[in-house]
Amino acid sequence: MPFTLAHPAAVLPLLRPPFSPAALVCGATAPDMPYFLAAARIPVSAQSWYEPFLNATVSHGLSGLAVSVSFALALLLLYAGVRRPVAALLPGGRAPHGRGGRSARRVGGVLLSVLIGVATHLLWDSFTHADGWAVVHVSPLRARLAADLTVARAVQHLSTAGGLAAVAAHLWRRGRRAPGGGAGPTALPAPVRRTTVAALALAALAGAAARTHPLASYRGGPAAADRVGTREALETVASDWATGGGAALVLALLLYACLWWGHRVWRIRTARSTREASA
Repeated sequence: MPFTLAHPAAVLPLLRPPFSPAALVCGATAPDMPYFLAAARIPVSAQSWYEPFLNATVSHGLSGLAVSVSFALALLLLYAGVRRPVAALLPGGRAPHGRGGRSARRVGGVLLSVLIGVATHLLWDSFTHADGWAVVHVSPLRARLAADLTVARAVQHLSTAGGLAAVAAHLWRRGRRAPGGGAGPTALPAPVRRTTVAALALAALAGAAARTHPLASYRGGPAAADRVGTREALETVASDWATGGGAALVLALLLYACLWWGHRVWRIRTARSTREASA
């Protein structure tokens, strides 16, 4: 599959009214959430009521649209909780302000944006997944370029690189257009920012390491028929690193956000008590 963080590239042209940018991005990444939940090793069986939410095959099909939409809405709630704490980690003058456009507060606009984001993900993956609709019905996508490298797999790698480049370019342009100036009222001191960012990076690295299996296991069993190629083994390693590191980073961000909001509430109450005492 294309790397999850490349999928928002498909909705970049739509990041404007009447659409909700956050909902578009959450929808574009939502179908891959079962891959990240797998890092938690949640016990599941076919009879578990939550099994569809841990099944990437379900979330990548039209029959699992409700699952993907549910994930997107959950991501939106997480975004609402971490937006300001994460903004406080940005250099002075780069933190976003405001509460978002009016369209983001309209349920209809949010749901439409979520559905569009999910649709772009499913369409993109249909050209890269071995069981994708386009791959199954368009025979040239199944043609082999070299060894076990098919056209669809090549499209996967090229589109991932292109998507990540497009997202990086978009963020760079947004950063250049952001107003300069001093740090905002919620910005953290530079030493605290650096320490927090380092801690988040270490959490992601620890998650990636915890998700990594013995290297020999990535090559398959001892029998020749069970062995896999180097490319496929490396893809599996990269997938484990991405899902393990991503899951750990999300948990670390949630912990940091809770601490940030707790400290903010404490500061507000302390300032209010000081004003009342001096009145």
